[in-house]
Amino acid sequence: MELKHFCSQMELPASAGVLLQDHWNEILSAWDGKMPEFLTEDFLQKYLPFLQIPGDEAEIFARAKEVISLCAAHPPYAFYMFVVHYAALVLKLQPTGVFKSPVWGENEGIAALLIALSSAPLIAGNCRKRGIPEHYATDALQWIGGTVGIYKLGHNGIPGHTLAQTYVLGQHIAGEIYRIGRFEYLIHRLPEWMPLVFRNDDGVFAVLAAPGMKFDANGLVTLKDEAVESFIVENGDFITGIPCNVQGFARINERLTIDRREFKPVCSPWDIVPSIHIPGGLRMAWEDALASMKEAKEFFKRYYHREVPMFVCGSWILNPAMEKFAPNGNMARFRRECFALPMIRWGSEGRDGMFFAFGRRDVNPDEITPVNSVQKILREIFSSEKTLRTGAVFVLTGDLDRLGNMYYRTSCQVL
Repeated sequence: MELKHFCSQMELPASAGVLLQDHWNEILSAWDGKMPEFLTEDFLQKYLPFLQIPGDEAEIFARAKEVISLCAAHPPYAFYMFVVHYAALVLKLQPTGVFKSPVWGENEGIAALLIALSSAPLIAGNCRKRGIPEHYATDALQWIGGTVGIYKLGHNGIPGHTLAQTYVLGQHIAGEIYRIGRFEYLIHRLPEWMPLVFRNDDGVFAVLAAPGMKFDANGLVTLKDEAVESFIVENGDFITGIPCNVQGFARINERLTIDRREFKPVCSPWDIVPSIHIPGGLRMAWEDALASMKEAKEFFKRYYHREVPMFVCGSWILNPAMEKFAPNGNMARFRRECFALPMIRWGSEGRDGMFFAFGRRDVNPDEITPVNSVQKILREIFSSEKTLRTGAVFVLTGDLDRLGNMYYRTSCQVL
């Protein structure tokens, strides 16, 4: 089939052809002309329970059968599903806004969910290759369940999945991220936004803001031009910058100089420093969060043969305002138990987290009637501060056994 004919038949935008043109021959070679395995009821029955969405499973199964029936009656539709599967999960192309076909009607999100679910055997293959127990592969599918809730918020309660989110499953297939208990852990070295974190033999911390970040008068990251910009100056064994406190604010009116002969960095350039991703779909009790981090520490030691010195996390869930507007909630508790940090802004709209909490990001939270407690809190924050922001934390893995009583807030010393 010619690419141009394929796009016309499925009523896809011209951008789909542009995305696929360099890969079309490979896709055609991989296509065997048969109904893909993931478009069968047996496949659904095997993998759908791992999404852990009992309230939506029956409706999703019924709607998925409609999509499967359409594919059986119209072979070009089955080919389309294979193309999107191959493009998103094998070639790891980014299909944002490209594969939007009207043929599915209100089941567009179900078609995307079937694409997401098609990742299951590929994720399991990664675990087998690395000698990792296969339950970590099926645990990864809970993330898809979390996306169903997000999709429903933006689509009048109809379940589904947003295709643009599917890249996360490509990371699972590649062994770049793992679901370990409540959290997911993305494997990388220290992110650029992380402050410089030092500690001396007495356990005292020195934390200097990453260079090039802009702070407002309260020590939070801002996008305004009249901001204070952080810096790092090195002079022999001495390093100077703007210090940060354990509550996650830059102390913009102070300058801190440390002696690197006394204060050592908590991680090396070659260390793995996984970032914690917080999937939707479940509550985030502190006990579950701590258990996840402890299991992750052992996971990387056992299966990657690496001692992980720290975990980091940057998320809209860690908005500093959570401690003011929802002090007794799980999100605020997690931030208080960890060492909080200033965090870069995602985008310029001041709507960090809108997609995950509301299923859409094209409006402000005060334009939507809240339907759950998280939406209500974000609406209150936005009404008060006129912005939503992202926060961050780190945890040293050597401190995990000390956590649970706000160790970083109450016990550790910070210059």
